[in-house]
Amino acid sequence: MKKLPFLLFILWIAVLFFPACEVENCPPNTMSYIKFSFVNQHGKAVQLIDTTSIIGMIHADVTVYDTLDDGTIKEEVVYDSLIHDTLINREVGASGFEVPLSYSDKTSFILAYMHAKPDTIHISHRNIPYVTNLDCGTMMFYEIQQATSTRHQLDSIQIINPNIDNNEKENIKIYFTVTDTE
Repeated sequence: MKKLPFLLFILWIAVLFFPACEVENCPPNTMSYIKFSFVNQHGKAVQLIDTTSIIGMIHADVTVYDTLDDGTIKEEVVYDSLIHDTLINREVGASGFEVPLSYSDKTSFILAYMHAKPDTIHISHRNIPYVTNLDCGTMMFYEIQQATSTRHQLDSIQIINPNIDNNEKENIKIYFTVTDTE
């Protein structure tokens, strides 16, 4: 029991001489997503009846390595390759979607419907690197400059908010022509 005050004194000295770790004020969400919403010709939210997949596409230069018959490796750059990846697979009843943009200045998305011809959306954007502090690293924000699309199933698209950051907000409305039931 006599050692308790001594141990508390040592603990108090340790707290004074060893500073606390720095509290990081990093945002909880460091990713920036573009948010699309589906609406009818009157601007009311709709859900797609058809099963839909979203495929992201970018053009990039790709280095390909080929092993020749003699065992040597040949390196070749394939310019302007089309790279794609499924971002959302077989969504049913979708009323919109959120997907990332590429670090290049153009990104395209294919809306692949189960029972209809697909639509393609092309987004031209400006990339804006953003640093909150050195401990958190860099985030990428975007500014939409232009958005175009094919018109197989969708009617048109409209940029609502061209600034994309890590706050979730609607950026683009996708209009579908829907038959009125009223």
